[in-house]
Amino acid sequence: MKVLVTGGSGLAGSAIAEELVQHGYEVLKADHVAPADAPLTRGRAGTASFKFVDMTDAAQVISATGGCDAVIHMAAIPNPLMASEFEVFRVNMLSNWAVLEAAEIHGIEKIVMASSVNAIGAVFSRGVTPRPYFPIDEEQLTYAEDAYSQSKWLGEEMAKAFVRRRPGGVQIASMRFHGLLTEERKAELRSRANGDDTDENAPKHFWGWTDLNEAAVACRLAFETNWDGHEAFFINAADTSSNIPTIDLIRDAYPHAEIKGDMEGFASAISIEKARRVLGWDPKATWREL
Repeated sequence: MKVLVTGGSGLAGSAIAEELVQHGYEVLKADHVAPADAPLTRGRAGTASFKFVDMTDAAQVISATGGCDAVIHMAAIPNPLMASEFEVFRVNMLSNWAVLEAAEIHGIEKIVMASSVNAIGAVFSRGVTPRPYFPIDEEQLTYAEDAYSQSKWLGEEMAKAFVRRRPGGVQIASMRFHGLLTEERKAELRSRANGDDTDENAPKHFWGWTDLNEAAVACRLAFETNWDGHEAFFINAADTSSNIPTIDLIRDAYPHAEIKGDMEGFASAISIEKARRVLGWDPKATWREL
């Protein structure tokens, strides 16, 4: 099975490509910059190659997608501070459309797209967004404000539109990643939390984080699992990024929010039950000292 991984030179794309190669898939990494590793790698059973692609150029995306059986679309400007809001919105939305249209042209039925916790309005909002209850789940409304967050929210809406265009013929997963942490980043978090455990932006992103390699596993499971249509999934760790009990964090930042279910200890303020139930994804990584 051949899988196109867009943004294959980036942090997430590289980890996903490695995960797929180790599970026997043929991977084509597409990006506008060369990968840091060798252009061709071999795992226990799979292979990975690389192709330069401008993801906002429909013809290039259609060409790269040909012959693939699934697409994992990670290419994007991942932070609104990296470019103007106009450019962030332009690149992210055009690349989403190009991938979805190319998949339609080639009859590709399995698509995984990089969404974000910011699809509901989070760290890049000007203030703390209203939250009626915790843990947050996929049913909560969006309060997206900035161009990046809107591109993630509207990317999910675009995916739904392509499902309507292809009834019964496509499966799309929108992966609402939180900050993806490497082992080095987890060590930094551990050092910070063991000292000054204050971050004024933490309530806006709900004290969440995601292990990079476990996020890659979630993407693999998202096209190995079968369902019909579009589904969004929160992909984040089972615990928070804070040493303060979750209940205390929520009551301080969101005093009017209802607490639903078990929120004991450092349990995540964002529910991953849907990803567990539908994908069979069960993250175990923690940044804490064990």
